[in-house]
Amino acid sequence: MQYKGDDPNPFMQKIKRITTLLCAVCTLTFLGDAPRNAIIVLTPVQSDSISYEQGRVFIASAQNELGKELLVATQWEIEKHLGISTKEQKDNFPKEFIKLFPPQSTIQTLSYSFMLSSGYTKPETLSYKYADSMSIRKFWQTPTFTTFLKRVKEFNAPSILLTIKGWKDSLYTTEYDDPANDSRSLFKINLSLIPGKNILYFASTGQPTSKLEYAIDYIRESKPVEARESRFHNSEYEQNCTSCHEGLPSSISGENMTADCSSCHKAISNGTKIHPPVEMKECSSCHSWSKEKNSVVVKKGVPEVCYDCHVETKSTVENSTTPHAVASECGVCHSPHSSNKKTLLEDDIFRICSSCHENYTQNHPIERHPVRFTKIEASKDEEISCVSCHNPHGSDNKAMMKVAGGRMAICLNCHNK
Repeated sequence: MQYKGDDPNPFMQKIKRITTLLCAVCTLTFLGDAPRNAIIVLTPVQSDSISYEQGRVFIASAQNELGKELLVATQWEIEKHLGISTKEQKDNFPKEFIKLFPPQSTIQTLSYSFMLSSGYTKPETLSYKYADSMSIRKFWQTPTFTTFLKRVKEFNAPSILLTIKGWKDSLYTTEYDDPANDSRSLFKINLSLIPGKNILYFASTGQPTSKLEYAIDYIRESKPVEARESRFHNSEYEQNCTSCHEGLPSSISGENMTADCSSCHKAISNGTKIHPPVEMKECSSCHSWSKEKNSVVVKKGVPEVCYDCHVETKSTVENSTTPHAVASECGVCHSPHSSNKKTLLEDDIFRICSSCHENYTQNHPIERHPVRFTKIEASKDEEISCVSCHNPHGSDNKAMMKVAGGRMAICLNCHNK
């Protein structure tokens, strides 16, 4: 009997069938290993602990006896600059501090620095574990919080920089039976990651203490899909999905992919700013399936596929006498799918730039000159940032300045009175 897509060589057919059988046995053994594996994250697999996308779909398998709901704790992070120069600002600080916390959230780290004329003080950090369940209400009642407030009230500084990182809980309901095990259910979970290391927790609402910890790093790196460590499509994991989902590569021997991408990849459009091709579900305008590389690929590669629409940016990058070294690697700074930042930036402008330009994080270009958290004009919402003076794609001026005439010329854009 010849299977579709089988190699005509009988020996290779036998090897492939043995390999497939071993994979199936391993998967069933893994899924059936209860109670130690009451909850399992099937994809991304633990070996794929790096994400190049902020939005990521997770597939989890849980024993039916745990119930129909799964509690998932994801990471959140906020960086906020609050004024504390006046008595009124110091008195209002506790109220403003509470507003920084999302509902159903707990604290992992609270780091704070006071702003001085010479720069920021060395950060002071408070740390907690997920098991501490350190909610803002619980934190409010601790002596540590009292000491923190006292320090803010007594410190003579114009402002304080707060960086808070923690977890927030969300409930997900099962959607599918696990095709590999009748005693388990599958959960499809669309999550938004924060830059850097994310420690996630998966638990049953009936047994919250029996939780699964999962770590994944979200990194800003322009790396082709086909070059990434592991891929879901046309893998042994995807084969379990073909009974319900049509058009997946593993159901047609890796020849093509005709499935509706949006049925699974909702996480990539979680941002408030969505790339038009993503919003219109026109994935094929940028992507195609490569049988040779056994992967989804960007048709023309980056930056060529981006330049098809962003013609002005192409002209700036290719014709500037002072081009930005990474301007042609669009994915270093921009998300190709969605973002919560304007122009689809992967992160705050300052954090993106300072990840490379570490020596320009304060007092630049002269002492006491702000690089963030200061409005360019009191009547406008726009804050000063690196792109207030520099063109991020390239320029005909030194140091990628936006205007010619040297440093004073750019200064006079704002200081003209």
